[in-house]
Amino acid sequence: MEQVLVVNRAALEARLGPGPFLSQNLETIRQFILDHHTFLPREQAEYDNTVRQIIPYVVLRRGRHYFLLRRLKKQTETRLHEKLSLGVGGHINPTEEAADDPIAAGLWRELSEEVTLSQITSLTCVGLINETTGGVSDYHTALVYLLETTGEVTVRETEKMSGSWASPQELSAVFDRLETWSQIVLEEVIFPSTV
Repeated sequence: MEQVLVVNRAALEARLGPGPFLSQNLETIRQFILDHHTFLPREQAEYDNTVRQIIPYVVLRRGRHYFLLRRLKKQTETRLHEKLSLGVGGHINPTEEAADDPIAAGLWRELSEEVTLSQITSLTCVGLINETTGGVSDYHTALVYLLETTGEVTVRETEKMSGSWASPQELSAVFDRLETWSQIVLEEVIFPSTV
């Protein structure tokens, strides 16, 4: 049974401001997560509203273009079925606990499982998504990272998804097809105050 990293919801949200996106005090919040996390069985955490599962969510940018993932229709998981996504991410597991920074370790594991990167220029935590409008997001909090690359990005699991580079304008044109976290990234990171 998969175990996932969680933090106490009330304690985390006491450190956050209003709204679904936060861009201030990110390192303080990251350190709080590192200092106060625990692990729960995923099946429990998915329905326990006293905790938040922490998800590193990595947005890939090359120049002025962003890597857009398309979940293919034959994918068996229906949660993101037929949605477009700007983020690569997933749960943090106990195997990352031995690392100095389990969040970073989980981030790099998820990236290596989903894509191949030929060149990484920088990786920066740019925000936190704490979206609580219902469904899956009520149980997950995303630490949003911007990864800059100058090289190629290739999707590993081609039977599940495909990916291509898109300009901000192209992303705006498919806004309604983006999953919720990607819509928030587009509004708050790529096009702040303009979408």
